[in-house]
Amino acid sequence: MSLTGRLTNIFVSPGEVFEGMRNRPPAVVNWLVPMLIYAVVGAISMLIIFSQPAIIQQIHEQQAAALDKQVKDGKLTQAQADQALQMLEKFSGPTTMKIFGSVGAVLGSAVRVLWWAFILWLMATLIVKTKVPYQKMIEVAGLTTMILVLGGVVTLLLTVITSKLGITLSPALVLSNYDIKNKAHLALAALNAFNLWQVVVFASGLARLTGTTYTRALLIVGIYWVLFSAFCISVGMGQFAL
Repeated sequence: MSLTGRLTNIFVSPGEVFEGMRNRPPAVVNWLVPMLIYAVVGAISMLIIFSQPAIIQQIHEQQAAALDKQVKDGKLTQAQADQALQMLEKFSGPTTMKIFGSVGAVLGSAVRVLWWAFILWLMATLIVKTKVPYQKMIEVAGLTTMILVLGGVVTLLLTVITSKLGITLSPALVLSNYDIKNKAHLALAALNAFNLWQVVVFASGLARLTGTTYTRALLIVGIYWVLFSAFCISVGMGQFAL
């Protein structure tokens, strides 16, 4: 199967893709190409999202609301809050947000691929008790990233249409007052179709490369994803859950 075939078939027949990779030497293109595609889509998304005046206004309103709460709680004086808000607005203008957002998207794409590869390798080694080269798990994590590429495009469209930062193809769409600081809202947003789809495909890769049953692999990956997402949301790192 060609690289193009692997990148496209990961959507419709991931088991066939992973089966074809199992007894072949690791190939860098299998993870590097989809990771670069994901990085480019992420960077472009940040440029478009932070070009929306409504999104920038939403960020400023959230910052002002957070400072107002600290003033009401007695943690800041009004003068300190006003000064802090002026500083925040300097660093949350469209240009600055585009730069930091784009750099974050590029770095985040690499971290996500390497982290999932590490987690899948640990699952294979410690739980399934099967030795699988880490390079193979990077291939699984990289190719599966193509699902997030599609998810990124859909999320971009939803963000532009709804003017809601952090919105996803999830139950959060039905919320009229979606708030990215609300943990319950973040939990609903984390249940987006592409996160769930990726978990299913990760399980297929783990099953094919280790020889375990798909049901067992799905249970292992699913439990990890639920626990990790819940942890991120509970400690205020909701973006990682999304």
